[in-house]
Amino acid sequence: MRILMVVPKYPFPVVGGLERQSHELARALVQRGHAVHAVSSRFDPGQHEFEVIDGVRLRRVRWIAFRPARFLLFPFGLARIFFGLRRDLDLVHVHNVSWFGAFVTLLAKALGLPVITKLPNSGDFGIPGMRRRPFGSLRIALLKHSDAIIAMTPESVAELESIEYPTARVLKVTNGIPLVAATSSASHSSETVSAVYVGRLSPEKGLPDLLRAWARVRAHATRPIKLSVIGDGPQEAELQALTARLDLGQTVEFCGYRGDVSAELAKADVFVLPSYAEGNSNAILEAMSAGLPIVATRVGGASIQLGNAGERFLVPPGDREALAEAMLELIEDEALRLRVGAAMRRRIESVFAIDRVAAVYEEAYALILSGRRQQIGQLNSALFSRNEI
Repeated sequence: MRILMVVPKYPFPVVGGLERQSHELARALVQRGHAVHAVSSRFDPGQHEFEVIDGVRLRRVRWIAFRPARFLLFPFGLARIFFGLRRDLDLVHVHNVSWFGAFVTLLAKALGLPVITKLPNSGDFGIPGMRRRPFGSLRIALLKHSDAIIAMTPESVAELESIEYPTARVLKVTNGIPLVAATSSASHSSETVSAVYVGRLSPEKGLPDLLRAWARVRAHATRPIKLSVIGDGPQEAELQALTARLDLGQTVEFCGYRGDVSAELAKADVFVLPSYAEGNSNAILEAMSAGLPIVATRVGGASIQLGNAGERFLVPPGDREALAEAMLELIEDEALRLRVGAAMRRRIESVFAIDRVAAVYEEAYALILSGRRQQIGQLNSALFSRNEI
């Protein structure tokens, strides 16, 4: 098959979850023998208009900072790329529901190409949030022109039902991740138990809750502890100031951006993600792949990702006391950490390995191209059940 991946900012140098996930899927499909193209914005002057990354043939359209000009001119750049590729494509895969994706959907439909669109989030970042924004009804109408829509959580399925999108054309699938060697806290020589957060330092991630919960953990822990905050973002100065006010400086380290996240996870004992909104968190998947127990908020796809073995360590967003108690339980009990971490690794291997996820997409693409898009809902139909896998 010949597939076009559409992502507003293709991975390099962007390392956000959506961008990384699109590339992991594209690379896996290349390895499975498919021809994969990608189109993205040229948002960095150092980027080339065309390059090949891990076998993916990427074309970029120049990004115009002035928004009115962008709305007028950007579609012409996209149209030029589509016209040049029209004989080399079978299907278009749009990875989000931005105006970028909407323009692409219109162009693809004009050229007679089928479109599958990913709904990467829910709630304020999904269809309800879209409804409240300018021209939200138009964006939803364009979304409904997709031949199939990817739902990554039960909440997304419900949101698609609310706009009367046919359930038979909803593909249930999660993010996937390449398998790496699992780490184990049993191999750590340090007496200190290390917790780690990986992600953007931005309001939706709930990091002030984490710091205040960590103050409670520090007050009750019976052994040395450390929290590493990996990532950068607009809240960095605010969070460092809060750390100082809470007198956490000896136990909290702001590490900034790290290119090799797996190496950082290998040093940790517990992973924590206190977000207010997530889709399918790549950070959680990476920590699971490293064999770490996860403490996270019960948002987005977290319950599906962790399964029954990890459910007890999911807490309501904003509940600092519950967050502290979950972290403290794992910090104090090494056997529990190892047991839950091993369960997370097994779940990655059985459910979230990228090759398995790519195979599901492969089946969905084949159904669309053979005129059987109404059967897509039957694929992976048990994914969001509560049964342990």
